[in-house]
Amino acid sequence: MIQNRQSLSLSARLKLLTLLWVGSALFSVVLTLLLSWRLENAAAAINDAGSLRTQTYRLTYTVSHDASGPQINRQILEFEQTLAAINKSDLVHPLIPSHTPLSYDLIQSMLLIDWQNNIRPSLLNRELPSQIDLYRFTGNLELFIQALEHASEKNSLWLRRFQMALVFMILLAAGSMIMLHYAWIIRPLETLREGVQTIRRGGFGVAIPTDHIREFAQVSHGFNQMSSRLKTLYTDLEGQVARQTADLARQNRDLALLYQTTRDLHQIRQPKQAAEEFLARTVPAVSASAGCVRLLHAERGRTGLTASFNLPENAAPDFPCSDTFPIVYQEEQLGELTLYFADGITLTDDDRKLLHALSSQLGVSVANHRFSQESRLLAVLQERNLIAQGLHDSIAQTLTFLNLQVQMLESAFRAGQKEQVEENIRFIKDGVQECYDDVRELLLNFRTKISNKDFPEAVAALLARFKQQTQIAVETSWTDDTVALNNDEQLQAVFILQESLSNIRKHAHASHVHISITNERDFVLTIRDDGIGFDTSRLNILSGEHVGLGIMQERARRIRATLTVESRPQQGTTVTLRLPQSERNAA
Repeated sequence: MIQNRQSLSLSARLKLLTLLWVGSALFSVVLTLLLSWRLENAAAAINDAGSLRTQTYRLTYTVSHDASGPQINRQILEFEQTLAAINKSDLVHPLIPSHTPLSYDLIQSMLLIDWQNNIRPSLLNRELPSQIDLYRFTGNLELFIQALEHASEKNSLWLRRFQMALVFMILLAAGSMIMLHYAWIIRPLETLREGVQTIRRGGFGVAIPTDHIREFAQVSHGFNQMSSRLKTLYTDLEGQVARQTADLARQNRDLALLYQTTRDLHQIRQPKQAAEEFLARTVPAVSASAGCVRLLHAERGRTGLTASFNLPENAAPDFPCSDTFPIVYQEEQLGELTLYFADGITLTDDDRKLLHALSSQLGVSVANHRFSQESRLLAVLQERNLIAQGLHDSIAQTLTFLNLQVQMLESAFRAGQKEQVEENIRFIKDGVQECYDDVRELLLNFRTKISNKDFPEAVAALLARFKQQTQIAVETSWTDDTVALNNDEQLQAVFILQESLSNIRKHAHASHVHISITNERDFVLTIRDDGIGFDTSRLNILSGEHVGLGIMQERARRIRATLTVESRPQQGTTVTLRLPQSERNAA
């Protein structure tokens, strides 16, 4: 793997190959262009050298015919200019020297020396050079021309060689490119395709050789990992299905345990029983050996053992390890759950999450029991308060009146006032009877228990008893078009009706009572009598005559209703209980 990472990448290889081929091609093309340029200039130089022979013949002819001096000088100048142009160029040498080169420099120097020393002086003196000098000079000139032609032939030969090399290089480069592309690209792709076809035929786990090219090495390594993973998955398919099935079974077990525990905890009201049932389900479910629940006592301010499962009664638990989970409700800790395990048994993360959820449900059950106890205690305290108010406002005041009458009776008896004694005795009898009636009404009040279906029956029984006791005519109107009141609302409405009828019996001196009950959007109870009435501005100071009004107001507040009293002297009294729709609870 390290060797593959250090090797050249495919893109680097292709770039290097391209640069090498382009560089070689450019070098051959440039060299070919240079040879072509020298061949073109060599041809011009050969023409110039050939013209030197013509110019030599013209000079000898001009001198032999006694031509003028300026004419001869002009021809000599043209001859030297041509010779100088040829000497300045390097065309006499081939571009690539031969292994057996000619003496190009010697030939060129002999020609120049012969011209400067022998031919040019004679011509300037208007004399013909000797035959030997002319023959030697023309021979040197011929050798010079042959040297130029030989150099041109050498350059032409190298030009053809480079052209052939260029053709061969193109063919070689094309073949090399094909071979390298096959080795670098096509062959790795074919190997990868063969691996894919093998996997398609079911040959999981097949491994392809890791290529030395970095990109294909990474692809091959990933393919081998995928193939190995597929083989593992295919080989261990049954095991994975079994594990997934076991995991689903565990989740179903946890959900069933959570559902059953939650259902049972909300049906059990006593914390001790709830804790025992909780331990009986939870301890075996998590493979614990024993467990206990300790709840916090509000009075003591510390936890105490509430329930246990498989724990010795009078000895400390002898288990290698234990785990504790808080029992909370709305971030308030109500106790703790402790589980004891045998050696080698530990809880998984899923088990811990389950136990935290179960402990929270136990906390909800314990909190609900405490709230229920507090609600019942509050209801008892409220009823006791109402009893105390009733005893104080009715019976206590009647007893005070009887005590006063007894004192007056004792004084009249000692004074021998027979008529006063008889009157006091009559008042005492009436007071005892009134006290008895008040006690009876209070007992009936406290014993009243109604449900949704017998609210009309309770009202009807109450009105029938009132008519039997007082012989007062009672008219009733009832409208019921919506959901009935709940138990507490019905109970308080009956209590208020009963207290109103009691006040009418004792104080109103009425001959007719009208009861109206309307259960629509709002619940409205109206009690109207044609009695003597009273001044409502003095309601707060009327304690002896209207003792039940305070109790009625308290009961109305308990169900979030309003109670109004309307009355005028000698015009009767109307008591209205109104429970708005926004404050109503469904029955």
